[in-house]
Amino acid sequence: MSSKIYTVWGGSNSGKTTFAANLACALSKREVLVGLISSNLTYGDMQVLFGQSVPTEKGLFQALNEDNPNIGEKFVEYEESKNLFFLSVPTCYSGLLCDTVTLQSVERMINSAALVFDILLVDGASEINNPVSGVGLWLADEIFTLHRPSISAQMWYRGVADFMRELHIAEKQIHVLQAPTGEFDNKTYQSMMELSFAYELPYVKRAGELENAGTPLYFFHDRPCRRYGKVLEEIAKRMCGGGKP
Repeated sequence: MSSKIYTVWGGSNSGKTTFAANLACALSKREVLVGLISSNLTYGDMQVLFGQSVPTEKGLFQALNEDNPNIGEKFVEYEESKNLFFLSVPTCYSGLLCDTVTLQSVERMINSAALVFDILLVDGASEINNPVSGVGLWLADEIFTLHRPSISAQMWYRGVADFMRELHIAEKQIHVLQAPTGEFDNKTYQSMMELSFAYELPYVKRAGELENAGTPLYFFHDRPCRRYGKVLEEIAKRMCGGGKP
């Protein structure tokens, strides 16, 4: 296993958080210790997806503390998998702490967490000024960039072109295409983007319903979720040394 840090990235509503959480579940079933970091500084969306709360003594802001001797203790263990731990803002409101997050503290936190876990996943943000996402992109060995076909997705990707050049991250990206919902043709999008997509995720109509119930798609066994999980298994296998996309 050569790569250690992976960041999931994409525009708004690209499905990146769903992908990151479910990929973490798939990896944890391969008997590797997985750490998942959310870049959301105001709202704990990971708690919703996993159906768990983050107490004030744990979570992202505690992990960013310079005096933290054991960063692994600030992650929350996912109850359905002994190998998966996630780091998010606490369940109680902590938005006022956003301005205290620095690039230096995030870099220290991610590098420390990479020493604890076999694989570290960072769920990035579409906003380029998010410090956790930005440092995650910079430190990542590979970046999974999610695309949900639309004009806005194309505009977002074109809009971050200068940012990608400054961070030298274009060559680290693995592009993942979300299957269209009927609103936009995926072949049209691919011709517009002129990118090579390594994987295509199927559309799961019940995704929002399951996530609000705290049920990862990977652990739900209807046909669309099994198809989604099959793609994740393929990606997880490659990440754990099973070949290139």
